[in-house]
Amino acid sequence: MIKKISLITLFSCLLIWLGYFTPRQFFWQLFGLYSALFVVYFFLIKTVKNAREIIFTGIFYRLLLLFAIPALSDDFYRFVWDGRLLLNGLNPYTILPVDFIQSVDFQQIIGDKNIFDKLNSPHYYTVYPPLNQLIFAASASLSRGSLLGNILGLRIFILLAETGILYFSYRLLKKSKRFSDDKNLSLYAFNPLIIIELTGNLHFEGVVMCFLVGALYVGVQNPKSLFFSSFFFACAVCVKMLPLIFIPLIINVLGFKKGVIYTVFVGLFTLLFFMPFLDQTLIEKLFSSVNLYFQKFEFNASIYYLFREIGFKIYGYNIIGFLGKSLAFLTFSGILFLSWKIENLFLGALVILTLYFSMATTVHPWYASSLIVIAIFTKFRYPIIWSYSVFLSYATYQTKLYQENLWLVALEYLMFFGMMFYELKTSFTKQK
Repeated sequence: MIKKISLITLFSCLLIWLGYFTPRQFFWQLFGLYSALFVVYFFLIKTVKNAREIIFTGIFYRLLLLFAIPALSDDFYRFVWDGRLLLNGLNPYTILPVDFIQSVDFQQIIGDKNIFDKLNSPHYYTVYPPLNQLIFAASASLSRGSLLGNILGLRIFILLAETGILYFSYRLLKKSKRFSDDKNLSLYAFNPLIIIELTGNLHFEGVVMCFLVGALYVGVQNPKSLFFSSFFFACAVCVKMLPLIFIPLIINVLGFKKGVIYTVFVGLFTLLFFMPFLDQTLIEKLFSSVNLYFQKFEFNASIYYLFREIGFKIYGYNIIGFLGKSLAFLTFSGILFLSWKIENLFLGALVILTLYFSMATTVHPWYASSLIVIAIFTKFRYPIIWSYSVFLSYATYQTKLYQENLWLVALEYLMFFGMMFYELKTSFTKQK
């Protein structure tokens, strides 16, 4: 009992120190605290074994960051911006922040000019799907113009989603004969990346995964309830569109007929969510921003960086425009092939998502959270290793030049791919 209390207290202190008192410019302090959290994390997994304790302790850790202003990401300013536009009856998909700041309504609607100054993409239309926008607006309505109030509103939704993940995951793990051990649940509940990036930095991967795990839970409870399961899946898509890459896998797992029906339901529900935002130019503006994201932005990539260096050697300039399209095509082709070959839903989702992130031009630390949720339903643990090594990418923000340290990027992916290939080799050896 003393050991357990000591570990929980130490983890809490480290979390508060990192979440409230560590700017992202202080990389070595940041990574040192994060490394210490990971050490305690592994001891917690071995010490806190009861599911009830795991869930309540996990929620407690997240509540510790309730009043923290996100220090490691500025994405939340766009959430606040979009939410306040929608709350005032304006369509966030059709308004460029750089244009709206000139509007006479700016002061009345947005209020604080600092919010515009902190936006990281004021020249781009929003890329956040409609359910995300509704959450932004609901958070804005709770804030009464206060930035901290807005942050609290966003955090409440993410906390509820994380609670949902813990509940649905626990129920699904209990149904599995292979993963009935509560230790798998603690891999998610106590993971420092999950706590810091989702609840702490207000990233909505947690909401996406809540709906996805919820969709599976509903489907497992009653295999005939494709309608309700597809609604949850559509909710996930309408928070972030990433889950669409799992559609071919779902069609294979359910069988062609059921899979197509499921996909149609998902499409209809998604369309219903988009209906209130429909505008003559919405699709063009939304996908232009998504397209620019894949062909202009680059951060913490793995395979893409290797090809980029080859491009520099051959052509003498950055060929991201060509590479972005080529890697997207290869990724899509790989997803179709893997979906056809793999029949286990969780293993297929893990492999597909790994392929997607490996080929991406931009990989932020919080992206790894989706892999962690899926990994707890499999025997693979390389996403846990990545949830540690991906934090090395924050070295980029030590100066305002945002210069990546490619040696640290190489170390990050050496740990990631090294662990992945080791586990694959071990898995194949056991099968022989």
